[in-house]
Amino acid sequence: MIPLPKAICHVFSEMHCVTMSVMPKTRCTLLPAFSVVAVRGRDARSFLQGQLTNDLLGLERHPGLLAAACNREGRVLEILRLASRGDTVLIVVRHSLAAPLIARLEKHVLRAEVSIEDSSLTLAVAGMLDPSPGGSWSPAETTLAGLTMMVAGARRLLLVGSPAALQMPMGDADRASSGDWDRACIEDGEPTVYPETAGNWIPQMLNLDLLSAVSFTKGCYVGQEIVARTQHLGRLKRRMLRYAGPAGASFAPGQALYSVESPAAQVVASCDGPRGVELLAVTELRFCSDLLGARPGGSELVPAGLPYTIPAPASTPGP
Repeated sequence: MIPLPKAICHVFSEMHCVTMSVMPKTRCTLLPAFSVVAVRGRDARSFLQGQLTNDLLGLERHPGLLAAACNREGRVLEILRLASRGDTVLIVVRHSLAAPLIARLEKHVLRAEVSIEDSSLTLAVAGMLDPSPGGSWSPAETTLAGLTMMVAGARRLLLVGSPAALQMPMGDADRASSGDWDRACIEDGEPTVYPETAGNWIPQMLNLDLLSAVSFTKGCYVGQEIVARTQHLGRLKRRMLRYAGPAGASFAPGQALYSVESPAAQVVASCDGPRGVELLAVTELRFCSDLLGARPGGSELVPAGLPYTIPAPASTPGP
């Protein structure tokens, strides 16, 4: 076990802390930073099964399935949300990473009966912040409205559809901002990958194994050997942690953070607002309870809680 100061709200081993603000009313926002990629054809699922970290056999039961696409070294290139619509799998991915994802998937098609296209000209993405997901919109209602629902968290839904179809839920809810969505993702401990950080981390460093985004029982996929070996050896020395800091601070994806004079972490995602800045960073676990700064000697970032348990690190060397 890692000794942590009582004043710091954090989770390790059997310590479990959940700190989420409750959204009192449904709010909705368009998310133009995300694109929709459609993989169509009778082989769509079996094809993606060999490309992504999660098991697509559960896609119908889990609309909004979280998964990652990795390179052959097991490093995460994109983080995705998926849902099925007949023989089509819809993938929500950060807009800046859609073209690289499509180009890479097309190289692996071979004899599979699939087509891959960027559907962002016809389909948009909206995020719904709701204290009771499904209370405002059920999957059946979204289908009738020409929308696809993806459950992204206990209080977050993604809706995919034409801009016209999205006007109905947008009209029924209070307006949020994309920054509100980003902050909710950070509070939920859900990572994102940007072009600047694609290929930096394996899934476990981003806690994707703790978010049920990695299957260790399915067959092979790109990068699977490294991901599985890391899991079974248990030698992970870095994990994604959450931090809070003063309002007005700015942090870039991949930016180094310091514990006193030592490089200790890299920024995954950040969001500034009236309540201050919140960010996720992949941190060496020996610095897990330290205050971090953007410069050597800085201490403006305080460890904050995550809604899931972080395993204690192994004592043997590892990535």
